[in-house]
Amino acid sequence: MQPKFISIVGAGGKTTALRTLALGLSAQRVLVTTSTHIYPLVPPDCRLALADPEPDMLLQQLRLSGAVCAGSRADHGKLGALPPALLTQAAAAADLVLCEADGAHRLPLKLHRADEPVLPPETGLCLIVAGLSALGRPVRDAVHRYALRPDWAAQPEQIVTPEAVLYCVRETAAACGLLPRQLRVLLNQADTPALAAQAAPIAQALRADGLDCRIGSLHAGFPLAEWLCT
Repeated sequence: MQPKFISIVGAGGKTTALRTLALGLSAQRVLVTTSTHIYPLVPPDCRLALADPEPDMLLQQLRLSGAVCAGSRADHGKLGALPPALLTQAAAAADLVLCEADGAHRLPLKLHRADEPVLPPETGLCLIVAGLSALGRPVRDAVHRYALRPDWAAQPEQIVTPEAVLYCVRETAAACGLLPRQLRVLLNQADTPALAAQAAPIAQALRADGLDCRIGSLHAGFPLAEWLCT
């Protein structure tokens, strides 16, 4: 059964995941939004982008098939969260809601403060994205908020290993506060056989945790909509 409300967290491909799902599910009525801040998805990725939409206009647009990106107007051309009452109305009108619920400053991995990620209570399924391009790079250059882990704060030149990726994903899963069956993990950016091979033991460990984990590359056509929505 297709989930009604999917939140996307982590790092290393969240926006690409949003775009992939919006395009792949365009035969349905899809709301794309955020609980934090995003640059709006615009045509051809979405049918329409709305900043500070009037409720009647947003609900009218959600009666039509295709993805509508909507949020409150924010700084630097970004969108912020919709007012809670409007999000509730819009979610009821749409077939599916896609919500970016995390920020990572375009880095492939992330650690979380106590107030992150910002999961809407309506979240039925949460996709955790982790970028394999972090492997082999210093943590200071690859992990957003790396200093939240004391040993990385003390030695930020440490190199990201598969064990470090596993640590970040497990930390993200715990921060979500959801049941394992409500989580999916995509080890993204597996753009070479070598990266996919390094990801294999990470995926095995996460599956042993009870998580549905896949290895793939969104840029290479990983079937994200099929995995999450069938």
